[in-house]
Amino acid sequence: MKGYKPPKTSRITIQPAFYGIWNRTWKNGSIVAIAPYFSHEKFTSLDKFAKYRYVLDLIQTATTQLSDEYHWNRDVFENAYNKTLASNFNFRIEYPSKQSKDRIKSGVFVIEKTETVTSAYAEIHINDNITTKKLFDKKNAWWYDCVYFLARHNKWFDNNKFGIEIRKGKVDIWYSLNNNVVELYEDGQQVTDIDFGKYFLFN
Repeated sequence: MKGYKPPKTSRITIQPAFYGIWNRTWKNGSIVAIAPYFSHEKFTSLDKFAKYRYVLDLIQTATTQLSDEYHWNRDVFENAYNKTLASNFNFRIEYPSKQSKDRIKSGVFVIEKTETVTSAYAEIHINDNITTKKLFDKKNAWWYDCVYFLARHNKWFDNNKFGIEIRKGKVDIWYSLNNNVVELYEDGQQVTDIDFGKYFLFN
């Protein structure tokens, strides 16, 4: 979606249970609701990836109808749909690269997810060489996941260390190129794990 937000809309609610009951879409303030057809019998007969495709197609049907009705940018949803299919349902977000102060390296913060685990990576580019290091794993908190907040705070600490900093040094996580290790700190003290639940309601 690349940060796209439909105009005057904060949430899209898809409610198949009301299919055949609602004769139109609904808009209550900034919340839009739609009731497309869903076959539970067909869904349960499918294998894992076919279920993913079934749900994705359901979402696409809903967003296409809503885009036409409310004059949203339909291309954004079509591009997201095609990208999801092309990725074979592998969840990965690459954030814009940031150049080190010496202008020799660039760092990219990357998020990957399974159904249960969120993983964050530092990807370091030097000329044509790419080094990828996992910064941490945590439980997947879906759309509430604090990893999206953390991603906004990725940075170069110096020409050697790339990672994230929150609350002015309360939590620092970085990959050190010189030492080829990932280091985690809380209040300036090195730790082996970060309990994100201490800082975020949804972690």
